[in-house]
Amino acid sequence: MANRPPRDASTAEVLEQFRRRKALRGRLKIAAAIIALVFFLAAAAAAAVVSLREPSQTAPSTPPGTSLVAAGVTTTTVSLPAPSTHTLPPRPSTVETTDTTSATTTPTTTPTTVAANSGWVVVIDPGHQRRGNYAEEPIGPGSATTKAKVSSGTAGVATGVPESELVLAVGLMLRDALQAKGVTVIMTRTTQDVDLSNIERTRIANEAKADLYIRVHADGAENGAARGIHVLYPAVTRGWTDDIAAPSKRAAQLAQSALIAATGAQDRGIDARSDMTGFNWSDVPVIIPEIGFMSNPDEDRLLATSSYRQKIADALAEAAVQFLKEQG
Repeated sequence: MANRPPRDASTAEVLEQFRRRKALRGRLKIAAAIIALVFFLAAAAAAAVVSLREPSQTAPSTPPGTSLVAAGVTTTTVSLPAPSTHTLPPRPSTVETTDTTSATTTPTTTPTTVAANSGWVVVIDPGHQRRGNYAEEPIGPGSATTKAKVSSGTAGVATGVPESELVLAVGLMLRDALQAKGVTVIMTRTTQDVDLSNIERTRIANEAKADLYIRVHADGAENGAARGIHVLYPAVTRGWTDDIAAPSKRAAQLAQSALIAATGAQDRGIDARSDMTGFNWSDVPVIIPEIGFMSNPDEDRLLATSSYRQKIADALAEAAVQFLKEQG
């Protein structure tokens, strides 16, 4: 297996925050169990004390509907102090959020805390970065076949918008849509200025034990008429992807169906791939939605609009949650 590549500082911070959240979640569960036990014991003690009476105050049997007071029985009321109440802090789930003001503005990163209600974790990898890194890395563990660590991607033929910028904007919208559904989200990047190889991005998903890993990309082709959406998933490769291929295919089916229904784009189906580094190194279900052809002028202009990007993000969020529910 290749040596572990150095991790970008912001990526390391995201993973460290995730580890701290998991540790805190465990401590909070233990504290909640102790407090519940204290309340239970206090309630049991209160019930036992109230049920005790002096021997001379034993009540005669009374007909149904007759109160003890009406039957001439004196009752003793024992007042116990109310158990102390401890309010647990909300379970935190700290992720990075990024505000974008336009398609050509580099985002600025601001920390925020959101409640993770579902327990699900999704890692989103907006493909590429501002500058590619064309040093090579193995396409799978122990493989002699290598590919560039990460390319800079394509660009809009009409708008000139880089693919890395488009998919980052969509990725951030997807993050917000998933968080609104109670899903914990980890972004591999929230800015253009990173240097993250495909292996390193995938290790983020593996270390987070993600329930789903979504790698957002867009297409380019020499044929300017090519258009539409398709979703890639890992082919079965023994020792690499044989354990994740089936759930990944199901996630791809759900994503493709939702994307076509939301956008009306040409349906190019789903495709199994064995040559993708980010698939072959993954230990978790993974898909690549190719959200449109930036080499097609009409589709490129459409992809540049906020409303169309939001349709894509919302569709992917719906499909992801449906997949997570199916997986249990």
